Amino acid sequence: MRPSGKEGFLYGVKFETAVTGGRDITVPKSGWYKIKSRAADGGGIPGKDPDIERGEALKAGDFYYALRGQPLAQGDALIPMTLKKLSFTTDVSAGAQGQAIDVTTQIDVERGARSYVPSAFKERSGSINGLVDVDSEEQRELVNEFNAVVVDGGGYVTRLPSKTDVHHFMLSRRETVTAGEVEAWEYFPVIVESFQMDKPIDGSCPFNFNYKVDGQSGPGMYYRTVPEDEIAAEPEDAEEPSGDPLDDDD
Repeated sequence: MRPSGKEGFLYGVKFETAVTGGRDITVPKSGWYKIKSRAADGGGIPGKDPDIERGEALKAGDFYYALRGQPLAQGDALIPMTLKKLSFTTDVSAGAQGQAIDVTTQIDVERGARSYVPSAFKERSGSINGLVDVDSEEQRELVNEFNAVVVDGGGYVTRLPSKTDVHHFMLSRRETVTAGEVEAWEYFPVIVESFQMDKPIDGSCPFNFNYKVDGQSGPGMYYRTVPEDEIAAEPEDAEEPSGDPLDDDD
């Protein structure tokens, strides 16, 4: 399956209050979750496929798609990820690069070729392009990276000082609810490096920002085969979360 651009969407991610495992505790609804903790033995979070030689089991800080009714044992804790489709986005560019370290010595002279080893680090960056949307709360948060934002609701007037933070996004490369088919999703928390918010004399008003992916927040690509008995989640209809549970006990 080779998906086209129209099969994927960019979502903003907000985190709800963690679901803590215990007796008769199960995942309340199918959807995306970030692992806050995992039981040492006999937990409800799926283990590693023994047929895949290279790899490891999920750990705290990782994310996965949990199914409703999945048991959660004592020691398991999942943070629900509420996804909201971003209204201002048109397209997303993403790239990655690494570095080759030159380790050439005189012994390589006879071979006539330099020797290299890969750097331990890879860097991912790109840009998200869209249009100015005065109704988008997510866009206001991005603007707030570089400017104070004043919100006048017709009664109260609130000033939000400029604040730098990690912004959490989920990008679907292909979405499907057909059993047996494969979805592709990418979770990428980003640091905003710059943004551009033009006002041309005519036509649409572009809103673009450049980002770097934050590795310590646990980004990753996720390939998921839709099971037969899945009850699909609806990201765009999810309720807004309250509070900031990622700040609790992390």
